[in-house]
Amino acid sequence: MKITLRILRIICKLLLMAYVTIVNLIFITVFYVLILGIFHLIFPTFYAELSSGALGSHLINTLPFYLLLLYILYSLSPIKVWFLRREEGFKPLTRNEQARINRLLLEMGIEKKLNFYCNRDARPNAAAFGFNTIGITGGMMQQASDEELKGIICHELGHIAHYDYVYQVLIYSMEAFGYRCLYGIYFIPAYLFGIIGGIVFGLVPALSFVGRLIGELWNATYKLVHKVIYGISHLLSVNINKYAEYRCDAHSLKYGCGEGLLFFLRRLKWTEETYGERMSFTEYIMSTHPSTKKRVARLEKKLN
Repeated sequence: MKITLRILRIICKLLLMAYVTIVNLIFITVFYVLILGIFHLIFPTFYAELSSGALGSHLINTLPFYLLLLYILYSLSPIKVWFLRREEGFKPLTRNEQARINRLLLEMGIEKKLNFYCNRDARPNAAAFGFNTIGITGGMMQQASDEELKGIICHELGHIAHYDYVYQVLIYSMEAFGYRCLYGIYFIPAYLFGIIGGIVFGLVPALSFVGRLIGELWNATYKLVHKVIYGISHLLSVNINKYAEYRCDAHSLKYGCGEGLLFFLRRLKWTEETYGERMSFTEYIMSTHPSTKKRVARLEKKLN
């Protein structure tokens, strides 16, 4: 049963990646053809000279896909991880914090080279960046016991071990690049027809309502396509990520730290129930994390 579920999850991931890739490659291609068409129309001689050679023709036909590849490589690079850390305010650990983390890693028997950072966020939280970086909030460092912190570290190590960051980067890169091209597909014709329509409707004012109607239909079409395409991918992605959280919770058992993580999740569950911080149904559907109650139940089942 476990193997079957694992296979289904892998298939779901592959199907989502295929969906995101195909849809956004179509947007990228259409947008680039639109740009080339405008460029060829405005500078026909220069375009002909540029595409005359084999190298020039190859670059013209493949340029957006090279740019996409560079964007993905940048997103996977240490430079991007550095920017993400900076955005969240994560800085190197103090001497005492580093000594504590080193001691916990030694006790767990983790030999993998990991880089730890901390910020001054009072909320208890942690995140994995890239291939070997874990950020822990100041609230987590202060509030979590050693055993709880071990469980949190193992959970984040699960994200690293299963390359969740790579999967997220591939999905995000395709969506980000495709979204910009979809906007270009919408904006460039809207801009051009706006200029042409302004001239025509200035000469024939009676037709101005037609221009407004066309503009509203074009705008509605863009919004509909955007919400359908990226709404589907986002909805599927966040719910696939819920199972990644369950899997990373279970990863803490590999290092004997399941009890510590469970104790932390129980405290988190109590806080949510006491202070009314539980997610609504809509928030749960759109959240990348499952409910704490379900995480506690699953981990308890694995420990018993």
